[in-house]
Formats: sequence, C-alpha cells, structure tokens
Amino acid sequence: MKIKVIFIFLLALCVGFSLIFLSMQQSAPTRSALHKTTANTEKEDIAPLAAGSADKSYILFGVSISRTGQFAVEGKNVIQGYNLWKKHVNENGGITVGDKKYTVKIKYYDDGSNIDRVRDNITRLIIDDKVDFILGPFSSAFNLAASKISERYGKIMIESGGASDSIFMRKQHFTFATQTSSSWWFKDFFDMIAQVNPSPETYALITPDKLFSRSVAKGVQIWAATKNIKKVYFRVVEKDTTDFIPYLREMADKHPDLIILTSHYRDAVNFSVQLSRIKELNPKAVVMTIGPSELDYINDVGEGAEGKIGVTQWVANSTFTGPVFGTPQDYAKKFISEYGEKPTYQDAQSSATGVIYQLALEKCNSLNALEVLNNVRNLDVETFYGRVKYNSSGMNIGHKMALVQIQQGKMKTIWPLEAAQSTIMYPLVPPQMENKKSEFN
Repeated sequence: MKIKVIFIFLLALCVGFSLIFLSMQQSAPTRSALHKTTANTEKEDIAPLAAGSADKSYILFGVSISRTGQFAVEGKNVIQGYNLWKKHVNENGGITVGDKKYTVKIKYYDDGSNIDRVRDNITRLIIDDKVDFILGPFSSAFNLAASKISERYGKIMIESGGASDSIFMRKQHFTFATQTSSSWWFKDFFDMIAQVNPSPETYALITPDKLFSRSVAKGVQIWAATKNIKKVYFRVVEKDTTDFIPYLREMADKHPDLIILTSHYRDAVNFSVQLSRIKELNPKAVVMTIGPSELDYINDVGEGAEGKIGVTQWVANSTFTGPVFGTPQDYAKKFISEYGEKPTYQDAQSSATGVIYQLALEKCNSLNALEVLNNVRNLDVETFYGRVKYNSSGMNIGHKMALVQIQQGKMKTIWPLEAAQSTIMYPLVPPQMENKKSEFN
C-alpha cells in the first residue's frame, strides 16, 4: 500500500513537471520570434530606395492628383507647386546626397477626384513604377487613403493637401504633413477676432460632410469656446450639397454675428453667391476655409465676394526666410515668372513639400530610406513657407495660419499683423451703407 502511494505521488509529480514544461514551451517566444519582436521595435519596415542603385542618377517621386473632377482647381495648384520645386532643383544641379548629385523626376497619375483611383494610382506608383517617395494628393480623404497604402509598403509620404487630424491619429510611421492640421486652422482667426471692437458674441457654422470639413468644424467649436463666442446654429450638410439656401434661411432667425463655412473651393463659391441673396442675414463677418484665398474667387463669386475672409496656410508677404527659395517674395517672383500668375497657398505648400524632402535628403550620407526618415522627423527649420517641425505623429506643429479678406475687389492680408496689408473690414454692413473698417483694441 505504501509503495503504491509513493508510485502515484511520483507519477503525479512527473505529470505536473511535464505540464509546466509544455506550458513554458507554448508561451515562451522562439528565438526567431523574439528577434522579430526586437527588430520591429528597433528598426522599422521601410522599403529600400530604387535610386540607391549605382546606375541611378535621379530620385523618382510619385503623385496621384486631381487633374479633373471636383478638386481640379486645387489639383492644378498642387501640380504647379511640385513642378516649380522640381525645376528649381534641377536648374541648380540637383539634390546633393553624400558625394553624389541627383536630379528630380515626378510621375503623375490623374485620379479624377475619385478615391478608388487614388488607391489604384498609389499602388501602381509603388509596385510598377517603383518610385522612391510619395508626394501626397489633394484632400484629406485622399491622403488618408493614400497613406494607408504607402504605410503598408513602407514608403515615405509627405503631403501638402490633407490637413485632417484623422490622417495622423493612427500608428503610422512614414506619413508627414507640410501644413497646419485642420483642427488648428481657426485658432488664429479667433485670436484676431477677439481683438476687434465690438467683438462678436455668436456664430453660425455650416460644414459639408467631408473628412477635412468636419475636422475643421471641430476646431472651430473648440477655439470659439475659448473666446466665449456662442454657437447659435450648426449644420452638417450632405457632402455634395450645392444649394445652401435652405440652411441660410434657417440661420437667419438666429442672427449670428459670424457665419463660418468649412469647405472646399466649389462649396465656398456656391455658398458665397447664395449668401448674397439672403437679405435677412447681416453678419458682422463671414469666414471660410478654401475660398477667398483662391485667385479665381473674386471672378467666380462677383460682388458677393466683398468682405469675405479666408483662412489660409500662407501669404506671399510673410516675413519668413529659409533655404532653397529664400523669402516668400523670392518664391512669388519665381512663380509669377514661371506661370504668369500669383501663387496660392496650395502652390507654395506643394513646393515646400519638395523642400522638406530636399533638406532631409541633403543631410544623408548616402541615399538611404531610413536616414531620410529620421532626418524628416528631426527637422526644425524655417522655410519660405514657414516653420517646419514635426511631432511624433507626423503633424507639422511649427507652422501658423494667415487670414485674407476681399476688400474693394482685391485680396488683402489682414493677419498676422507683421504681414498685414490692411486692417480687417469689420463689422460688415448692408450694401446700401458705406463700408467701414474696425481697428484692433
């Protein structure tokens, strides 16, 4: 009996040790798995550069852009900005990387303002064309879609046309913005408008149901609250809305001091024309995103453009200075010489995207993707476009916004003060009364 008990005890002990051993084997990572885990935390899965081969003399950038469709106006501006940078670089001998110089080539595909074509184009650029870097498309939704693909393939993408915060709210590693993120677009407007006398007390807000527009609208509500300006009307309308009249009539009963539209260019034109027909509305200021800052706005809207304020990423009379293009005035002179018209902020923003790549590349010892990535992350530099400094999510936290207003049929910079060509025309008055300007407190 005693022997039997001892035998059972020893058997149980053996079984117990066997189970513990098997458990450890199942839960413990293998050497290769452990190596893989360590590698993922120490070295990111970035794709090698085709331009790094000995026989390559150029760096190839790829772009999906809206030459046609809803975003054709903005798309044209983006193309002009990228191409001016390319021409400037190549005329000056190319980009110096280590002891070698590389010219710049850019491959474009039209996405027709269609998000599915954006995805197809970006995939084609990476897989078939084997581009070294991606230059972003226009619109937040398109840049979000493009970045998901470029991240998957380990390609760096610096974009000039997508400001929505949601692009940078993921665990991305290779995506960076040139411009201020959308939730910060209206901070400078509310800083300015809080200084006028009499200051506004209420605002109305309309936003089409688009990624960028909603993100800006979120920021509007945050920054308005910091200045104690009360929201009396807010509507998110269908993204393809062309008739804003019903919403403007609803808004009229609220008598807002400020009317704000967060939108793209075509929305701004339709909105401005229709707003001029609603005589019951007499706001003290009307402000919108992409609209009054565009060169065609005054012609497209007509008399209804007068007094409208535009939030913009850049104005040519800013006081910045930096490498490659020099000052904003130097850039504007070069742009006018090339295209016969003044640059919009989208033109400048796109050229600045090229400058960011160039500065990161010129800091490299050799044409190495990981080196470029780290150099972009560590940039803190003033350019003709403004300051470039990234946070850990790829947002440019160094850049600030500007404001323009249509005054006597011309676009005038009214903020920041050091770049201002005029003071704000505030409050707006009905057409039958004489316009007057408000001074800052």
